[in-house]
Amino acid sequence: MTGQAGEKLYGEPVELRSNFIYFTSWKYVRPGTLAWKVDLPPDADQARRDAVFWHKGDGGQLARFETYDMPRGVRLVAQKAAKKPLPIPDVVLTVIHEDGLYRAWYAINPCGRDEPFSTNDRILPGTNQHLCYAESSDGLNWRTPPVGLFEYAGGMDNSIVFRGDVNGSARGFHGGCVFRDPSQGAGPDEQYKMIYLGAITDQEWEAFERKHPGQADSMARRNDVGGFRCVVGVFGAVSPDGIHWRQLDEPLMIQHADTMNTCYYDLELRKYVAYVRAWQASPAAGAAVQDRDSWIGVAQRSIGRAYSDGFRHFTKPEIVVAPGADMPPCHVWYANAKTTLPGCPDQHVMFPWLWKTDSETSEVHLFSSPTGEVWTKVPGGPVLEEGPPGQPDGGFTSCAVNLLEYPGDLWGIPYYARPYPHSYPGQDVKSRKGLFPGLEPVSGLATWPKGRLVAMECDQEGQFSTVHVVPRGNRIRLNATVRPSGCVKVALRALGKGDVEGRSFDDTDPLVGDGLAMPVTWGGQADLNCGGAPVMLRFHLRFARLFGIEFF
Repeated sequence: MTGQAGEKLYGEPVELRSNFIYFTSWKYVRPGTLAWKVDLPPDADQARRDAVFWHKGDGGQLARFETYDMPRGVRLVAQKAAKKPLPIPDVVLTVIHEDGLYRAWYAINPCGRDEPFSTNDRILPGTNQHLCYAESSDGLNWRTPPVGLFEYAGGMDNSIVFRGDVNGSARGFHGGCVFRDPSQGAGPDEQYKMIYLGAITDQEWEAFERKHPGQADSMARRNDVGGFRCVVGVFGAVSPDGIHWRQLDEPLMIQHADTMNTCYYDLELRKYVAYVRAWQASPAAGAAVQDRDSWIGVAQRSIGRAYSDGFRHFTKPEIVVAPGADMPPCHVWYANAKTTLPGCPDQHVMFPWLWKTDSETSEVHLFSSPTGEVWTKVPGGPVLEEGPPGQPDGGFTSCAVNLLEYPGDLWGIPYYARPYPHSYPGQDVKSRKGLFPGLEPVSGLATWPKGRLVAMECDQEGQFSTVHVVPRGNRIRLNATVRPSGCVKVALRALGKGDVEGRSFDDTDPLVGDGLAMPVTWGGQADLNCGGAPVMLRFHLRFARLFGIEFF
């Protein structure tokens, strides 16, 4: 909502960006208010009433404490995912759904044979992946069309759409993300955009510093690793169709972001927003330490957020997720897998994986944010864990993007898993002899029933109210599980008009069972009866789990 001269206003009513409210955070839940009440006689004069109102006196009586619309007896709990194998080879980076088609971009390693046109021998191993394309009508059965753009292993019959080691470039490609640009300013040649990590030359670094003083991450200039240059930046590329890509010449930012980096266009901010690897480290004292890698071993991996107006330069990332005092110092947040709920661009989540370096194990957790700026971990423990030792997913697992809806009323996000730990040396299947030899990594979907990523749980009696929202329909359905001994009751209050007649808790028809779309009725009537006015939904729950609300 905006006021005079475009001034942004805050409060109620809230305009929804979809027909759904999901409870991944407390964004749409009223925190409630409190009051201390003093009973005054009906003939109390205004001076006495004012004295009580302005905290000057309690009238000689004990004040009563009261709350209004205060949540009680409910909590948010992240739900564990099921695993569904995906027949996509290698590392899935991005999946999007458009025009009835699931489109995936995944990474493969160099072919392992000499390619005279390639600069692979000059690029740090692991940072010269090739971007490939796949598509599917159902998100489960995939085809890899031979686009014939790049030679690989002596032939053109492959699905490679981007390489960073050709035409004399030693930039490479690592930690990329593809997205469709919904902004009005996206020209026909830039409908699709991509960010990725690549090696940066000294000339590119110097030009960036001249143009953007003080914005380069000094930790991006590392010593050589195994004789390979390890000075990196985050680069971009644009495409009319997601297949034919053009590299942008200048780095988007200089940041040591050697992990999954994600980006999207935020319709609220009207900016591009990137989430990249960041590092939590203290500045070294003066120039006493000459080793450029002096921060290795003391910096903690974190997740940073950066902005851009035109996808040509991003702000210096600010850390938004970092290891906290509730974690051992040897546990860090790796990658980010930032996404939004399917069809809900204003409901932000991410699936970072927790790397426990003391045991070389990992697990994926769920974080949520009302706006994408301040993030908190959703209670309930990890949503995705490693499999048993000796299985393809038994040593490491992490998520990619995006969270999408799939056939069969499922939500899913791609994951990649390996049978060996993150840092284990035998990552080449043919060369690994000591730990599960011959066992291949696996790609898959982490899935939940539609809308059931987080539950608003109530074990006994509970209550909460939503903020006033502009209804996007005249009826509501609930995604809920209600025990036979429990209940979910809904009462309505219209903004500025009070309780809606005939829509009280006592009028609510019994609602029990388990359903993704359970209609709410009052005395057999389903309409909200609020005349389209902004409405607050008040809930009374008992032995129930509520996942979401749908207006229809």
